[in-house]
Order: sequence, then C-alpha cells, then structure tokens
Amino acid sequence: MSANNTQPTYKRQRFLLAFIRQLQGGVTSTDLQKLVFLHTMSENSDFYEFIPYKYGSYSFQLAEDLDILHRDGYLSIEYAPESTRIKAVGEYPQETPFRIATERGNALIRKAYREYPYYAINSEITERLFRGEELEQFNNVKQTYAKTEQVLFTIGYEGKSIEAFINTLIQNDIRLLCDVRKNPLSRKFGFSKGKLEHITETVGIKYVHIPDLGIESDKRSSLETVEDYKCLFSDYAETLPNLKPLLERVYSLLCTNVRIALMCYEHEPEMCHRHVIRDYIANAHAIRSVDL
Repeated sequence: MSANNTQPTYKRQRFLLAFIRQLQGGVTSTDLQKLVFLHTMSENSDFYEFIPYKYGSYSFQLAEDLDILHRDGYLSIEYAPESTRIKAVGEYPQETPFRIATERGNALIRKAYREYPYYAINSEITERLFRGEELEQFNNVKQTYAKTEQVLFTIGYEGKSIEAFINTLIQNDIRLLCDVRKNPLSRKFGFSKGKLEHITETVGIKYVHIPDLGIESDKRSSLETVEDYKCLFSDYAETLPNLKPLLERVYSLLCTNVRIALMCYEHEPEMCHRHVIRDYIANAHAIRSVDL
C-alpha cells in the first residue's frame, strides 16, 4: 500500500497511528513504547497492555501493530545502528491532541520507572539509570515478586491478552510454562506455540510443550453441557496410567524449576483437562497446586 488517507482497520491501530502523527519528526521505538505506556496509565486507556521487560514497560501487541502499519504503508521506519526511528506517512486532518510526555531517552525511561516501578523489575539498565537509595527501592520492589515455595500452577488464556497472561506468570514468579494443548495454535495474538515460546523466553520463563498430554480436537467438538465435559475428563483420567512417563516428566520439571504452570485455553480449570493432570500429580506427590 502506498501512502494514503485511509485509516487502519482496528481502533487500537488508528489510535497508535494518530499518536505517532502527533510526534512530529518521528520517534524511536523505545520512546514510543514508554510514551504510549504513560498515556495508557494516566488516561486509563485500554488499547494496549504492558509487561516489565528489558528496558521497562513493553507491549508485544504494540510492536506487532507497528510492523503491520509499516507493512501497510502507514508508517516509515528508518533503521540506524543506535535506534530505529518511526514516522507517520500521509496527510490527515488535524486531530484532538493527546497529552504526551515531553521527556525522551533516559529521562523518559526514568520517569516511567519512577511512576510505575513494577514495570522496571526486569530491566537490564536500572543500575545505569539510578544510584543509592533510589536503586535500592527498585531492587526491593523486584524482591516482592520473588517466591521460594514449590507450587504447581494451572492457567488458561481465555479472555486474556498476551501481556495480561505474562504479567500473571511474572507476578507469581513462575519459572516454566508447560503447554499441555494437543494443538498449540491460536487465532489470539501471542498464543501459538512459536510466538508464545519466543515471548516467554524473552522474559526469562522457560517453555515446554507436551502435546501427548492434550486431548484430540475431535473429542471436544461435540461438547455442549457440563455433563459432557465431566464424561470427557472422566475418560481422560482413565488414560493417565498410560501417560505416567509424561506426568513424571511434569513432576520432574516442577522439582527442577520449583514454580511451573500447566497451560491450556479454558479460563475455568474445571472445564479443562489440565485440572485432571493437576490432581493426579498433586495427589501422587503431595504437592501444593494453585489455579490462576
């Protein structure tokens, strides 16, 4: 697509494009993440969610939308050794301006860290930006999310963005995500195996997929009532003795990593086979389990 006056399909992408258009002269990708983050937090906007990342607050969906807007000709991206500069392409009517922070670079990062210290807990540059008591305060915030108790968690991603999902893992100090879907594909951004593995590992969470613990799709296709689900899970439970090597592998992963999460789609664990796996391992090894 060449430069034009049309608008992107999704409302959040239209917001992002309008935001970038207000930044005359363009913006670096790092500054853009921080500027949209601060706007989101101060204005209670729901277009994007963020996680604590290598340089503070970061949205994978925002980064994906930038690629899409660039691909479709709405943005130009100038690649340079030090930074990437993003500019809007095309002429548009003047819009109601956003309130955008005036700081840039390290000053902008410091502002974001100070106002929202949770998003600095995974930062690789905090010691470069702060000293003394202030640095210690950031370290103290980070320590509040460090846990030592062994727990087998379960989690479903139904109704969650990838950022909300990852925040739940981080806030519970989960070190390994065990995907027990038979087919790890999703139309939701971030939840297909390749993308999910990349995202989890970039935030320091290991990813393991054990497809043979999943249930075939055709066995789920005719489920309509709670009783249908109960019958499915009862049948699945009867197969578990045949899956003992895989279940022992999950337990071994728990012993090694201390805090792991069994992951599938459904929000309610009792509507998902992961609760059957949870119960088997918890009962066999007398370990604590928590549903997120």
